[in-house]
Amino acid sequence: MAWAALLLVAMVTSCSAGPGTGSKAEAPEVPEIHTDTAPLAERLPKLGRIVSAHWQQEDPGGDSRVPGPTDHFVSALMKLDPGSVAALTASVQTQPVVPGPAPEGISIPAGLTEFAPAGARWVRSAALDESLVRADFAALYFDRDSGTVYLSAANLHLPDVPKAEAGPG
Repeated sequence: MAWAALLLVAMVTSCSAGPGTGSKAEAPEVPEIHTDTAPLAERLPKLGRIVSAHWQQEDPGGDSRVPGPTDHFVSALMKLDPGSVAALTASVQTQPVVPGPAPEGISIPAGLTEFAPAGARWVRSAALDESLVRADFAALYFDRDSGTVYLSAANLHLPDVPKAEAGPG
């Protein structure tokens, strides 16, 4: 019985000690805000031309000490060419979205809220999520008045590129 108590103390001690454990709590790392449009345009060509963007990428499993795959979460506010959002949403049924947690609501990360259009009237369509984005998960939200799109995605992939057929020879 004494050995079980000793083992328990050893396990608790080894789990609580180690690098990064001090008397001060570490502040959570705030993702960097990017403004380059090229990485988004490369992965979202069906949106049309992205005029400007503010976006973040979070890699919560990105600790190099932990083996295995890492998910990449992207949150992006993108301004498109005038009329593009209206054209994208014209032929599909959209539902209005209110602030709050997905899937019924829109929840823009705190670091990006200052870049969201004031008074936005967000709408979304699952059909557009599927047709415009390749990702493990993606949700697009559109504000027609400002021409802004908000993207929340996990593991945003490059679009499928048709492979050239090999010719004879």
